[in-house]
Amino acid sequence: MRTMFDGHANFMGVKSHEHGPLKLIHYYLSEGPEWVDDAPFFEGKWPEKTGRTVFTLNEVYETEDGLIHHYLESAEFAPEVFEIVTTHKIELRMYNQLKVTHSLWD
Repeated sequence: MRTMFDGHANFMGVKSHEHGPLKLIHYYLSEGPEWVDDAPFFEGKWPEKTGRTVFTLNEVYETEDGLIHHYLESAEFAPEVFEIVTTHKIELRMYNQLKVTHSLWD
């Protein structure tokens, strides 16, 4: 997955728009362990890990046209991504064009 996400980051750097109706407002990828239960954090302790890794990819476009444009440009990579997801039994969740309601330090 990391190799695929590295390629995606390069693709985004080349293909994304900084201005205009297709503008990409925000992009980030984060990675970390999946926890069995988050409750120990409230006691100042580290929870037990499940052994799985969670990746969060976030892309926010100024308009819906920006999102559609991204999907059209990246369509050629979709079969490879879905093959990786299927082969490695990856749980994939996609939430598109969500509205940012709070953001700090932007």
